[in-house]
Amino acid sequence: MRACVFISLAAALLACGPDFELQSEIRRVRVLGIRAEPPELVLDPDTGALPGPTSFTALAVTPDARPVTVTYALCRLNGNPYDGRCPGENGVPLADGTLSLQNPDVQAVLLQALQAANPNGGATPNPDDPRTRAALEKGIPLFVGYEATDGSGTPEGTERGVRQVLVRMTREPNHNPGVADILWNDAPLVGPLPLEQEVVFRPTLTEGSLEVFTGEDGAETEQVFYSWFVTGDGEVKEFRSLEPVDGRPGDPTSKYETPKAPQRLTVYVVARDGRGGVGWLSREVDAGP
Repeated sequence: MRACVFISLAAALLACGPDFELQSEIRRVRVLGIRAEPPELVLDPDTGALPGPTSFTALAVTPDARPVTVTYALCRLNGNPYDGRCPGENGVPLADGTLSLQNPDVQAVLLQALQAANPNGGATPNPDDPRTRAALEKGIPLFVGYEATDGSGTPEGTERGVRQVLVRMTREPNHNPGVADILWNDAPLVGPLPLEQEVVFRPTLTEGSLEVFTGEDGAETEQVFYSWFVTGDGEVKEFRSLEPVDGRPGDPTSKYETPKAPQRLTVYVVARDGRGGVGWLSREVDAGP
């Protein structure tokens, strides 16, 4: 039975031929990452004061660098946030990609989220209720839908998706990681890269990106993981890589098979800290003379 599954999968991949798209390829409008700044909505545990606004920025790209417009909406909780209606009829539009709890419509969605976290807390949840407070200390998710489009009206010219952001009560707010550079042969990626050869890329993080936080078992260090993307005709061999920390194994590098013909490439690396923090960097480089 297992052999039949593998044969069927192989046949499907062969049938797709050159049109089969790898996760690391950029053949259409792609949103490679969405960064919230700050990465979570933090409530002060002493005063309960509401946090300031959070702004969303997308790394939205195309194969030929044409412009992409991204719109955002806070998804209402009276439906499935992944059903394609947010942005749309089930979303609260976020002007300029900014989520502000001063917006009454946003407050209404937050109230729904608090009620869902503590159904017995009443119509107006009290942050001092132990059950609501426990939910807030863990983090209550809100969902932000996005639509990225190049204006062509084609399926290849549009991507829709959902990004989660937490409302959390804490004295240790999370921050986004930062990518300082992409190295090739332990030097800045400036090229030119050799043709038809395997090269190794390595990211470097900005100082302080590997934050220490209090987890279930005490102090932990974030283990940042990376996603790699490259335009052009080469092939990313490792789409994912992982930063080693605190004795936990990992290898942050990614191998890349360069194209056969000379061309200008754009290399993207997206860093995620596993707690909602996102950062990225891109570098343009020539392959071949």
